[in-house]
Amino acid sequence: MTDDQTTPRPRTARDPAATIRRILEAAREEFGANGYDGTKVEHIARRAHVSKQIVYFYFKGKDELYWELLKDISLTTNERLLQIPFEELAPEDAVRRYIEELYDIYAEDPLVGMVSLDQSLHGGAQLRSANDIRRLQKTLAEHLSDVVRRGQEQGVFNADIDGDKLEFMSVIITVGCLSSSKMLERYSGRNWQQNPADTRAFALDFIMRALRR
Repeated sequence: MTDDQTTPRPRTARDPAATIRRILEAAREEFGANGYDGTKVEHIARRAHVSKQIVYFYFKGKDELYWELLKDISLTTNERLLQIPFEELAPEDAVRRYIEELYDIYAEDPLVGMVSLDQSLHGGAQLRSANDIRRLQKTLAEHLSDVVRRGQEQGVFNADIDGDKLEFMSVIITVGCLSSSKMLERYSGRNWQQNPADTRAFALDFIMRALRR
């Protein structure tokens, strides 16, 4: 039987909400430790202390469980970034706050970076369209575009920068700094990230310098 085949519906626990929460938390831990390819539904079930049939009763399979993880990360990340008062800040200050917040999100929860790398390997195959996420993404993109536009009008930012490029490169640099440091240290034999705070500051300044005229 494959991970996404259905099975007869078993009798469920008396507290379905608690069971679902336990399954989702177990899925988060399994995907965080093993990535999408290395995770099996039976491992999630074992970690959640339920049967495999119970998992399939609530979820269609591994893809749906992974999407639930991606959805939670996306909603949480975008909602947090949208707490930044973009319109009230000067362009450079707004971008700086955005990069700092983004970096801290990834630093505080390594799973966010792992999932980003995992989906890069899979070409975003487990991503789905969701109206609430698209709405948040659109709002954030509009804020970043407006900040860049204001910075260009004030002669602060380069004319060839746009909000999409800023958002894309900020994620790439942040994920690289936080998720690839150990690999680069082993590859080069040099411990270049002796102080995480210094790496954060360097990543921030690196992006800010690229934006300036």
